[in-house]
Amino acid sequence: MVGTHTPCGRYTEAMMTVEMTQRPLEQSITVEEFDALPVDTSHRYEIENGLLLVNARPAPPHSRVMKRLAMQLDSQLPSGWEAFPEIEAELSGRSPRRVPDLVVAPVEVDEQTRVRSEQIVLAIEIVSSVESAIRDYAIKAGEYAANKIANYWVIDIVNTDSVGLTIFTLDTTGEYHITPRATGVVTVESPCPLTIDLDALTGRRVVEG
Repeated sequence: MVGTHTPCGRYTEAMMTVEMTQRPLEQSITVEEFDALPVDTSHRYEIENGLLLVNARPAPPHSRVMKRLAMQLDSQLPSGWEAFPEIEAELSGRSPRRVPDLVVAPVEVDEQTRVRSEQIVLAIEIVSSVESAIRDYAIKAGEYAANKIANYWVIDIVNTDSVGLTIFTLDTTGEYHITPRATGVVTVESPCPLTIDLDALTGRRVVEG
């Protein structure tokens, strides 16, 4: 099961960066009530286990990784697919509204309010704190597997000197097979041939000359 593979034990308070602060509202909410909320771009809103989850917007290091990863993906994805940062996802189950850091989906998604789970070719979450590690490695992994999202990546930037990628691939039992954390330049075959330079995702932009 996904929960038994959670590699959160290696994270310590000393490594923690306060980048995504949850406001624990503990407020039950329906999909209809959620979809009727006014637009608020100052926070990220989701439904988790039937409750309203409100997180702070990603901090600049987190946003930098999303941007650079999207650029790497878009330069390699086949025609008809595109990387979309922070697009609202429509799932089944007790967490019917999620906002993955990135999804790869058909380009036609740009005409929709949100992406449906069956359209998600690849979902990606970026771990930047102990709290987000627990959610991304365990809770969201279980939800994405239950929604038959075939490919799920977790990119760990808690320690920017050792950016890591853990790959979850749906198997024939409907559960994720988990590939051990990789670093450096990683080449994958699913959902299509891709090469990701993890070390290039962090660090300030340097202009030569």
